Amino acid sequence: MRRLVFVDFARALAVLFMVQGHVLDVLLASPWRQGALWDGWLFLRGLTSCTFLLLSGLAFSVTSLRRWHDHRRWSPQVGRRLRRVAFFVALAYASRFPAGSLFDLEWVTAGGWRNFFAVDILQTIGVTLLVLQGLLALAPTPRAFAAIAGALAAGVSAATPLVWSADWSGWPAWLAPYVSPAGATVFPLVPWSAYILLGAALGAMYDRWAAERPPEAIARVVTGAGLALVAGGTVLALMPWVHYGHPDFWRTNPSIFLVRSGAVFAVLGVVMFGSRRRAVAPAVVEALGAESLVIYVAHVALLYGSTWNPSLGRILGPQGPAATLGWVVVLLAASALVAWAWHTCKRRAPRVAAGARLATFAFLFGSLLI
Repeated sequence: MRRLVFVDFARALAVLFMVQGHVLDVLLASPWRQGALWDGWLFLRGLTSCTFLLLSGLAFSVTSLRRWHDHRRWSPQVGRRLRRVAFFVALAYASRFPAGSLFDLEWVTAGGWRNFFAVDILQTIGVTLLVLQGLLALAPTPRAFAAIAGALAAGVSAATPLVWSADWSGWPAWLAPYVSPAGATVFPLVPWSAYILLGAALGAMYDRWAAERPPEAIARVVTGAGLALVAGGTVLALMPWVHYGHPDFWRTNPSIFLVRSGAVFAVLGVVMFGSRRRAVAPAVVEALGAESLVIYVAHVALLYGSTWNPSLGRILGPQGPAATLGWVVVLLAASALVAWAWHTCKRRAPRVAAGARLATFAFLFGSLLI
């Protein structure tokens, strides 16, 4: 199936910005984490996760609608999708495993279990894709699927302040982090699933537009819709009646969802327009877009640490701007090289790639049994 060139470009940009964002977050010393420039960078960095989530929903819709009947019932395509979702969730939990092995679980503290049950972006993507898979089976038409996904996105965003202000202490420790910022959770389903749902709605609409309109027209529509969302979110943010429920404005208020979604739409529209004449993306761009999950898992484990390795941030300690910039360059180059090498290996030597994948999984998950 032909890849969407603009999605590869958008994902590649998001991957590069994600890597530099995490490097600065881990290594940059405190004295340089202040001022208007830092605040602006924080806002832009926040768009990275929104971009990945929205593109996940968009790619899901485009892939599903191109083979509508195969994805609405049990099929090999659905089986592969469910296995991929299960891997997302399993990998997310495994990377936070609270002990050196299964035999050490009896000594895990309450804090260790809270960290283990924290919901990260991989769980949110996996669970939301399962919801979208269910919507495929229920929606009678692609247009109905887009409408339901868009309505759910709006509903999740609007309900976020109320959901976060509710008392979830009586819920199971593994379930509460999916709907609230319980424990060390960073990406609970509420509100982050809304970006995936909105992306799914956009993807369904794009699939229909692509058969009726030239790429330039679609790019203008998406960019215009993004600017309208930014303007609408800004107006809502200035109205006191939209401040309800949980007081954390920057994480829960629906107006922020509109502003961030609009900014991603606008960037995506520009990328659509800029890549409209390309039949394929450059090899390294396609690799970064296709292997974004590999880059995410690898560099997050390296920088923040995981069950299997110490944190690079802890080893190096706080760094000044020049040293931090040097590490940004190193990690960006390494990310591009790893993505290109792995993507090339999968295409030219699929058996070697399958063996490498199996060996890696055996080592990672098998080490927990030792």
